[in-house]
Amino acid sequence: MTLDTVTGDFFAVHQGKLLTAEAVDGQLALEIMSVEETPLSAGPNSKRTPFRVLLRGPDSPDLQDGCYTFRANEDEDWRLDGIYINRIIAPTHSDGQGAFYQIVFS
Repeated sequence: MTLDTVTGDFFAVHQGKLLTAEAVDGQLALEIMSVEETPLSAGPNSKRTPFRVLLRGPDSPDLQDGCYTFRANEDEDWRLDGIYINRIIAPTHSDGQGAFYQIVFS
């Protein structure tokens, strides 16, 4: 699996599960909170429906905005390299606990 072939469905079936974000200086487990398709942001030559993945992690430590490698924490054997993640404010539908992040795929 590569960044250009991954779809929202891939993350949707993992909703509620943990992923690990890996960086040179450590790793952090993040829960997949939701996956939202954003078809109106598709370009004329899009090969997939754009989507965003909402993640939640602990308040501390937190991740800096940047590129990370993500891997599954369950029995699955997959990893995605070079995924850009950024921290966002807590969504209104959340309990506000933890740090929230998003990954946007266009």
